Amino acid sequence: MSDLYKESGVNLEEANNLAAKLGILGDNFQSFAGSVDFCGGKIVNCCDGIGSKIIPLYERKLFKTIAVDLAAANLNDLATKNARAIGFSDYISVHTLDSFAISEIIIELHKVLKNYGCSLLGGETSEIPALLKNGAIDICGFAIGVEEKNFLPDAISQGDLVIALKSNGIHANGFSLIRKFFSENKLSESEFEECLKPSYIYYDIVRKLWKNNLIKSAANITGGGIYTNLIRSVPENFGLDLNYQLIPRQEIYKKLYTLCGDEIYEVFNCGVGFCVITSPENAGKIFDICKTFEPFILGKVVEK
Repeated sequence: MSDLYKESGVNLEEANNLAAKLGILGDNFQSFAGSVDFCGGKIVNCCDGIGSKIIPLYERKLFKTIAVDLAAANLNDLATKNARAIGFSDYISVHTLDSFAISEIIIELHKVLKNYGCSLLGGETSEIPALLKNGAIDICGFAIGVEEKNFLPDAISQGDLVIALKSNGIHANGFSLIRKFFSENKLSESEFEECLKPSYIYYDIVRKLWKNNLIKSAANITGGGIYTNLIRSVPENFGLDLNYQLIPRQEIYKKLYTLCGDEIYEVFNCGVGFCVITSPENAGKIFDICKTFEPFILGKVVEK
C-alpha cells in the first residue's frame, strides 16, 4: 500500500488515532450526526466542510458548487439518522473579504437548503489575514434536525444487505491528493474539471426509506473511503463482507486507480456516495425508490 495521501498532506492514520481517542466520549463521537434527548424527542446535529475542494472552486468562481457541496456534506450526514433538517448555519473564514463572492455563496446556500425544507439561520464570516495566506478561504456548515417521533430501527443482523447509491464522481473528499496529481500534470484539465462536479444530495431519498421503515442503518461515504465510513454504521459485534468489484467504475476512478492503486479505497468514495443497510426482503422497494442513484448490492453484514 502506498502513502500518496500522506505525502499530499493528509495523515489518515493520525485521523483514525484521533477518532479512537475521542470514542471514549460516547457514541455521538462515532456517528455521522450526534443526537440529544429533548422534550420527548431528539435533536440531531452535525458539522462538516468541503475540505480543500474549496480552493479550486473558489479560484474558478464556482460559487453554486461550493453551496451544493456544503449542503450535501451536512444533509447527507443528517440523513444517516431518521431526522428532518430544520436549520443550518455557516462559518466562512478568509484572508481578505470579497463581499461579492461570499454573498454569492451564502445566497446560493440559502436556495439549496430551501429545496430541502431547511432554513439558513445565519452564520459567521471571519477575516483572518494573520492566520490564512493571501487568497485563502475555508467554509464549514452546521445542520440541525429533529426526530419527529421516537424511532428505533430494527436491529442489524447477519445477512442484512449493504445497498450502495452511486456518487457523482469525487464529491468533496481526497482533494489534497487530486490537487497534487493535477499540479504534477498527472490529471488533465478535463479530468480535473470532472472532479469539481457538485456532490449528490441523498437526503430526500433516504428520508423516504426511513419513513417507510425500509432501512436499519445508513452511512455517508466521505473522507476515508467506503469501509471506514460504513463500518461505523454497524454494531461492534458485526463485520462487513464487501465486494468492490461490484462498483460500476467511473472513468475518473479508472484513471485514479492507475495513479494510486488500491489506496483509492482508503481515500475516495470510488463511485459510492451513500450506503444503507437493510433486510433482504426490502431490497426491491429500496431499488425502486432510489433508482435515480442507480443502487446496487455492495455486500452484506457478517458476524465477526
